[in-house]
Amino acid sequence: MASLHRHRIKGALGAFGSIRNSPYNLVMRVIAIGVLACSVLLPRVHAQDSTTELRSLYDSHRWFELRDAVTRTDSPKFYAGAVAAAFNQVPKAERNLQFVIAHDPSGDSGLEARELLLALFYRTGNYHGALAEAKALLRQKPSATDIVNILPTLQVLSVYGSQSVGKRRPGTMKIDVEDENLVLPVTVNGISGHYIFDNGFSLSGISESEAQRLRLDIHDVATNIDSMSGTQVKTRIAVADSLVVAGVRLQNVAFYVLPDDKPPFNQLSTGRRGILGLPVILALGHFRWSARDLTFTVLPTSGAVQESKANIAFDGTGTLCRPLFDGKPIDFSLDTGAQNTVLYPSFGDSFPAVKAAGLPENHQVTGVGGSIHIDSISIPSLTLTVGGRPVVLKPAHLLLHDNNSTSNRFAGNLGMDLLNQARDVEIDFQSMTLTLH
Repeated sequence: MASLHRHRIKGALGAFGSIRNSPYNLVMRVIAIGVLACSVLLPRVHAQDSTTELRSLYDSHRWFELRDAVTRTDSPKFYAGAVAAAFNQVPKAERNLQFVIAHDPSGDSGLEARELLLALFYRTGNYHGALAEAKALLRQKPSATDIVNILPTLQVLSVYGSQSVGKRRPGTMKIDVEDENLVLPVTVNGISGHYIFDNGFSLSGISESEAQRLRLDIHDVATNIDSMSGTQVKTRIAVADSLVVAGVRLQNVAFYVLPDDKPPFNQLSTGRRGILGLPVILALGHFRWSARDLTFTVLPTSGAVQESKANIAFDGTGTLCRPLFDGKPIDFSLDTGAQNTVLYPSFGDSFPAVKAAGLPENHQVTGVGGSIHIDSISIPSLTLTVGGRPVVLKPAHLLLHDNNSTSNRFAGNLGMDLLNQARDVEIDFQSMTLTLH
């Protein structure tokens, strides 16, 4: 299913969520003086050029190139912290970004460091930390509408405390696969259910009736989410004391609470109107699934991280991956809640011959606020290499217009139709790798 909802904080924060369009369904003498000048000024020029390159890569959200550039140069701590945040090196990111804030608390770099920390804390379920950064940002930029929008949610979540892992036990469980999407058995506050597995959701999500079935307190918040159809949808918030999934027990799990009469929940039965979002999926750490065998396995934590080997990263609270097309690496958003992969306009810009070979169409995109039709190109077939394995997108739908606030950062949104072509799929959030076996 294609994305239904993207709740975003702009700039460095990236995507704060996503819902889909089927139920399962991105700063001396003349000669001697000349020699001295060269020896002193050339390094400064090179350093300035390097910083300009780093700023350009950062502003365009090109995290893999930024990682490589930071590795090659003696980079400012801001960029080292930004790369650490993108590749889930949490202590390193906090250390570098807090250093930047301490040395430039009111400057642009300090504010951007706070934005990066806010996104990192949000996706890892550290709501106290996220609230502190949001408040600090608003003290300096009271008109930051994206921060104003998320503040009421953070105020509620911080009362309950941050999400934490009570236990993590590797093991395998049976799952359902419906419309390509994984549906995992869960226990929420001792009550069983079956929820969609969707890293595109910045929080987990449930319907109003599901929140009542779980006997959760529902809180009104002045927070809106941005749907894939371009409409603003008001959400409410609930927090479960405990959630158990695949041998992992979590405390203080936050949920968006959304209407029963809107996609995807209006197409789901009682006990299945739930979505496991990024903070829960990130807490699983290292896992593998097989759509063929209907199994989901929590794997032991991996060893030492080789940052240069990572092929997934975070863009705020969105996840991106780096498939190959025609031998060229391109950035896609990675979306386990999307039934179908879709190509964004930048793909057509990068590969005009492929675009020219397609036929015009009108592609429907559905969100919690309704559906829209977007002028598109239908391409009969194309092959991507994802996680080391070739997969075929047939047909491919290339949107001719951006359909959300961050789609211009990516070549497309990579969904389960491609991932499930593999025998099994492995994701490791420690090494930040995606592997198709």
